[in-house]
Amino acid sequence: MILLESLEAIGSSTFFAWLMDQLRAIAALRVPVLTAIMSVLTYLGHEMGFLVVGMIIMWCINKRYGYRFLGIFMLGSFLQQALKAAFMIPRPWIIDPTFQAVANAIPAASGYSFPSGHTLTACITLGGLAMLIKKKWAYACALILTLLVAFSRMYLGVHTLLDVSVGFLLGVLVLVFFGLMFRNEGEQKGKLNAVLCISSAACIGLLVYLLMSPLPANPAFHPMAKESIANAYVLVGASVGMLVGKFMDDTFVHFETEASIGAQILKVLIGLVIALAVRTGLKNLFGGENETALLHGLRYFFLTVVCIGVYPLLFKVLNKIGAKKA
Repeated sequence: MILLESLEAIGSSTFFAWLMDQLRAIAALRVPVLTAIMSVLTYLGHEMGFLVVGMIIMWCINKRYGYRFLGIFMLGSFLQQALKAAFMIPRPWIIDPTFQAVANAIPAASGYSFPSGHTLTACITLGGLAMLIKKKWAYACALILTLLVAFSRMYLGVHTLLDVSVGFLLGVLVLVFFGLMFRNEGEQKGKLNAVLCISSAACIGLLVYLLMSPLPANPAFHPMAKESIANAYVLVGASVGMLVGKFMDDTFVHFETEASIGAQILKVLIGLVIALAVRTGLKNLFGGENETALLHGLRYFFLTVVCIGVYPLLFKVLNKIGAKKA
C-alpha cells in the first residue's frame, strides 16, 4: 500500500500546495449561475448516467457493443478504485481545512480524491459513445464535454488537477485498450467473456485486499477507507451480476435489439422504471441509509442481473405493444 496518509506531509508538500493554489484561483471565479451550471455538468460523470446510456445501447442499439461498453466501465472502475486504495490521497478540504468546496457537492465526494471517478466515467461514457458513432464530431463533443466535467470537479472544489488529469488519462487508456482488443468485427464472444471474467476476478481481489488491510493509522482517513470498501463491494456485485446476466442471455434469453421506434421508447421507459424500482426498493429493504457495504454490493448484483438477464424476457411482448401503438 502506497500510504500518503500523513496530512502533515501532504500539507507541507510544494506540489500539493501548488494544486491547492490552483483550486483557490478557480474558486475565485464562482458565481451562482456558473455554480449551478457546473453542478449539472458534473452529473455527466455520474455512474448512473453511464448505466442509463449502457442499458439503452444494450437494449435498443447494439447488444454486443453494449456488453463491451459495460466491460469498459468495469475495467475503468477497477483501476480507479485500485489507485484510490493504493495512494489514499484525501479530498482538498481535508488537505487544507481553510479551503471551501461547494457545499452541495461534498456529500457525493466522500471517498479518496485521487483519481477523479467522475472524470474517468465521463471519458468512458462519452468516448464509448463516440466509438460507437465513429464520427469526428462525436469524438470532438466527447472530448469537450469530458474536459468540462473535469473542470467542473475542480470548480466545485472536490478534486485537484492531479485527480482529474489521471482520471482522464485512465479513461483514454481503457478506451484505447478496448478499441484494440475488439478492433475486428468478427466473433468476439469468447474474448469478451474472458475480459469480463478477468475484470470480475480483479474486483474480487481488490475487495479481499481491502478487507484484509488494517484501517489507516490516521483516524481522519477511516471514513474514506470504509468508502473504498463499499465501492469495492459494488464493483464485485455489478461485475458478477453482469457475468450471470450475460450467461442467462447467452443460454436462454437471446434478446434482440431490433424493434419499431414506439417499441424502443417503451423498452427504455419501462426498463428505467424497473431499474429504479429495483435499486430504490432493495435499498429500503436492506436498511435504507443503514445499508451495509455487503448489502450495497448485493443490491447492484441484483440490479445488473435484472437489467441484463431478466427484463429482456419481456422484449417480445413490448415489441408487439410498441408496434401496435406506432
